[in-house]
Amino acid sequence: MEQYFYEAFEGLTRLAPGSTQSTQKAASLVSFNKLNTLQILDIGCGKGAQTLELAKQFPHAHITAIDQHQPFLDDLTAKAKRQGLDNRITTINMSMFEMAFQPESFDLIWAEGSIYIAGFQTGLEQWKSLLKPGGYLICSEVSWLHDNPSSEIRAFWEEDYPDIDTIPNKINQIIEHHYDYQFSFVLPKEDWTEGYYNPLEANLKSLEQQYSNVSDALEVVTMFRQEIKLYHDYSNDFSYVFYGMVKR
Repeated sequence: MEQYFYEAFEGLTRLAPGSTQSTQKAASLVSFNKLNTLQILDIGCGKGAQTLELAKQFPHAHITAIDQHQPFLDDLTAKAKRQGLDNRITTINMSMFEMAFQPESFDLIWAEGSIYIAGFQTGLEQWKSLLKPGGYLICSEVSWLHDNPSSEIRAFWEEDYPDIDTIPNKINQIIEHHYDYQFSFVLPKEDWTEGYYNPLEANLKSLEQQYSNVSDALEVVTMFRQEIKLYHDYSNDFSYVFYGMVKR
C-alpha cells in the first residue's frame, strides 16, 4: 500500500496544505537578523518546497533537511543544485524520532505539516533540547477553528489525530512546554485546494485508472477522497495553523 501512497504524491510540490506565501509569512515573523549565519533544521522536509524558500528568506543560513523517504531527499537535492543552493542545504535520511544532533545545535526548527507525525506536544518537548536559548520553533499544525466542530469531522480527527485542539489550547500547550508564544495564523483555504487537494485529485484519477483491479491502490484512493470530501464539507471547522514560539 505504501507504493500507491507515494504514487499519489508524484509530481506534487507539497505533501500537506501550504503555499510559498504562507511559508514566507511565517518566516517574516521570525525576528532574527536575516543577515546572520543561522543553523536551521527542517524536520520532515518532504519534497522541500519550504526548504528552498527558507534558503531564500534566510540568505546566510545553513539548512539541514531530514526525511525518511530518500526519493524526496534526492528531488530536493537536485532542485537545490539547480537553484544554486546546494552548498547551503544538507539532506539527511533520518527519523524525527532518532535525531542524532548535539543539544542546542539550531537557531530555528521548522516543521511545516510534519509535527503531527510526532504529536504536537511530543514535538514541542522532544525538540526543545536541539534549540539554542532564544531559538525559534515554527510549525504548522491541524487545529479546530472554534469550540463546536461538527460531530462527523470531530470523530474523524479524534480517531486519526487525538492531539487536535483549538488554537487557544494549542497556545496554552506552547506556554506549558516553556516556550514564549510569538504568533499564529490560519492557512487560507487556497493552501488546501490550489496548493494541495486539486493536484492530488488529478493523481487519484490516474491511480484509479491505472490500478482499477488493485484493491490496495483503490483503498488509498478512497482514503484520500474521503479526506478531501471532509475538508470541503467542514472547512469552517478546522485548518492548518502556523505557530511560532521561542525557547525560553
